[in-house]
Amino acid sequence: MSTKNEFLFDKRIIQRNVDKGLLDAKTADKTLASLPDRADNVAISSYDDDDDAPDDISDDEE
Repeated sequence: MSTKNEFLFDKRIIQRNVDKGLLDAKTADKTLASLPDRADNVAISSYDDDDDAPDDISDDEE
């Protein structure tokens, strides 16, 4: 379960939190630098799979 404190360091909104004075920039940098690298824990997906697409699509089918 996430806590409010975890959202302070959310990379997507960290600059907003620094601008609002909710977070010190040095603290944010230090905390983010201490996080482990989770690059090996990603799942890659592709949206190029056309298996579900109809075989024949024409403009006059409406």
